[in-house]
Amino acid sequence: MNSTFIRLWDVLEIMESMDCHGKPVRFQLKFVTANRSTKEGGDIIEMKNAQKCSVRTKQGKEIFAIKKSVPTNDRVTKDPHHWINSTRNILLPNGQKRTVHIRLIIEFNNKKVCY
Repeated sequence: MNSTFIRLWDVLEIMESMDCHGKPVRFQLKFVTANRSTKEGGDIIEMKNAQKCSVRTKQGKEIFAIKKSVPTNDRVTKDPHHWINSTRNILLPNGQKRTVHIRLIIEFNNKKVCY
């Protein structure tokens, strides 16, 4: 495959990966907005130096690892059903959280996303 393109599956694997300190990796992301309820969207949003959000338990402890490794006594406060909804929560450097629909990602780390 051409080096200017990246598959969505590879994008999701990179988003889930951790750096050497056990924190989520940082990445650049460009996606299209869409809102079915208000029928608005079409804006292109670019996020630089973003990372995947950690999950917090009811006790407030952050969990960076994938959901399968979460102990049963550490329940997540609310399950966002990312797999069903095809979404991911992204944390920006200023602390703001955004939910991104993965099928609306058009560019990842300066590479075009293909499906």
